[in-house]
Amino acid sequence: MRPVVYTFMVAALLCSPAIAERTLLADDYADKLAGMWLGEILGNYAGRPTEGRFKIPGGNPAAEISWDFVATGDDGLPRTRWDGDDDTVLEWMYAASLTTTPAPTHADVRQTWETYVPMPSFYIANKQARWLMASPTPDRTPPQTGSIKYNMHWYAIDSQITTEAVGALTPGMRQHAADLSGRFARATNDGYAVHAAQFYAALYAAGAMETAADAATIESLIAKGLEVVPTTSRTHEVIADVVAWYNADKAAHAADPSDPMNWRDTHALVYAKYVGDDAHGRYRGWIESTVNTAMTTLSLLYGGGDFKETVAVGVLAGFDNDCNPATAAGLIGLINGASGLPADLTAATVDAYRINSLNVAERDTTITDIATMLQTAAEAQILAAGGSISGSGATRTYHLPDADTVVCGPERPDPTGAGGLVGLIQQAGGDVTPSASRHWVGASDRRNLLGIIDGVIDVTYNGHLPYQTYDYTTVGEAEDWYALDFDRDVTLTKVIFHEGDITWETINGNPADPDGIRGGYFDDLTVEVGVDGVFTEVTGLQFSEALDPLVFFQQIELTFDPAVADAVRIRGAAGGSRRFTSIAELEAFGLIGAPTAGDANADGCVDIDDLIALAAGYGTGAGAPWHRGDFSGDGAVDLIDLGLLADNYGYGVDTPLDFQADLQATGIPEPATGAMMMMIGAMWATGRKRGS
Repeated sequence: MRPVVYTFMVAALLCSPAIAERTLLADDYADKLAGMWLGEILGNYAGRPTEGRFKIPGGNPAAEISWDFVATGDDGLPRTRWDGDDDTVLEWMYAASLTTTPAPTHADVRQTWETYVPMPSFYIANKQARWLMASPTPDRTPPQTGSIKYNMHWYAIDSQITTEAVGALTPGMRQHAADLSGRFARATNDGYAVHAAQFYAALYAAGAMETAADAATIESLIAKGLEVVPTTSRTHEVIADVVAWYNADKAAHAADPSDPMNWRDTHALVYAKYVGDDAHGRYRGWIESTVNTAMTTLSLLYGGGDFKETVAVGVLAGFDNDCNPATAAGLIGLINGASGLPADLTAATVDAYRINSLNVAERDTTITDIATMLQTAAEAQILAAGGSISGSGATRTYHLPDADTVVCGPERPDPTGAGGLVGLIQQAGGDVTPSASRHWVGASDRRNLLGIIDGVIDVTYNGHLPYQTYDYTTVGEAEDWYALDFDRDVTLTKVIFHEGDITWETINGNPADPDGIRGGYFDDLTVEVGVDGVFTEVTGLQFSEALDPLVFFQQIELTFDPAVADAVRIRGAAGGSRRFTSIAELEAFGLIGAPTAGDANADGCVDIDDLIALAAGYGTGAGAPWHRGDFSGDGAVDLIDLGLLADNYGYGVDTPLDFQADLQATGIPEPATGAMMMMIGAMWATGRKRGS
């Protein structure tokens, strides 16, 4: 039988479909990299004259853009070089670092920044990151420098316009592109802004394997790029929306060819949802990530692979409209190569580029030399990913890993409701009403106080904005407070204050300078519980971490002695020059109603922790509190309270604890450790335990 089996296996192998090897000729790739770099430059220059000027539905009403800048400089004389800005020089910096450090750590990324980027330099999130690396109190290393907790512009466009080329250096390897670009992106940004950078990088990685840009290719590439983005990210949402609106426009045109497709109609839809009335105030300005990701996607789809049309739509769409056409044009240039760019543009183009704003020994270089440097960096990435290189000269070939599998980052779906006591009461059909020292009512997140009990405590994916007591004009009151009013008595043991964002007086303010803060934080904080509208300060208050005006979105647990009340609030002095605070969520924890006798810590269980609390207070006289063991309310912690605890011992615990073993393992503080053990044992033995 063995020969038969052997013959069958050989036949099966011969009949199996062969896995096509993915290869890329080095010379073709060099042309692609040159085309990408020149494409980004042309797109960037085309949008510079109107950068940030048009932020209206439908974009810039102009019918076309000018290409005169290609041959003529701002001085009216023939162009002699291209001057780089943050759209390209930081990509040059990252690529240069990859030639020597193919697998950079976060510390390596910081070293790259400190080597090349002067202090301070650039704008928005980039500027914040550089300041944070240099701040003496303390200095920070990526990803802290891009974190929502430290970089006030974590949501901005910076990383998605500085890491696209990283994707081109990982041809056909989208996951590798997303991982590598994400490492660089987190130096300046967080959350959905990093996802946008990874989307662009994946577009470029996949685009490097294409040979001709057309509408079908662009549509396919956007779908491939979207696969690296978590579906719960705001970036995924906005790209999917643009694709859906574009497809609806295309379908309408197919049904009625006399009705032409119009990118301005889709632009208006983007504006309505992400900028205008339906945006809930989450639009963060023309330098934000989301709306510019939409504009780049829009320009690629409606450009249909045509270089000039893609750039024109990207420029006329407005917002950060030098960055967006640069990204879109770079992708078309990468696909078609420099040799495939419009001949009238390449004929007038100079092969000279200046590396501005960076610490480099020689600023003046050429596009040709940059393409060579990019290719050197890419070869290291290909080898690191398990690929290989063969041949020489015209036959030099890159052999890429067979698989281009993608596993996007972790999903973070929004919660379906509030946590803690708020959620429990709402689930039971009850009501919890939030209030504040400045109680706004509006559709914007900043003015929707219900947002502090919606369960949303992480805004890095969804783009939600925290509630804010600032009215944008006047200085606030000396104190701010936020309260939760319950429709029933509850036993409170803890609240968690999920702080919002902090606002500086200037958009490029130094994050290490507390004097430049407009507000958004508490200078001090306490907790009060209310009974029938009368509030008293809690006892035993402890903070999980200290308030810090230079850290945003702090999540501070405030624990305190159990208290039965129908309301709770946090109260303190509002910080900053305008004296206001912000809050993402206020959570309360404890029990609905009063605790069971014996439950000293009000955790819903009568167990060894409660016995320890009683023992610590045993013998205490008048005024003994519940949390010290006075379950009878007679002002003393004595045998009566011990009996109440013993009656209910094991309540709320799936497996009642063994007294002797627990006491020996845990130890009870004085007084009367031995006596307490003996009395509890006697009570247990005589059947006083609840349920006996």
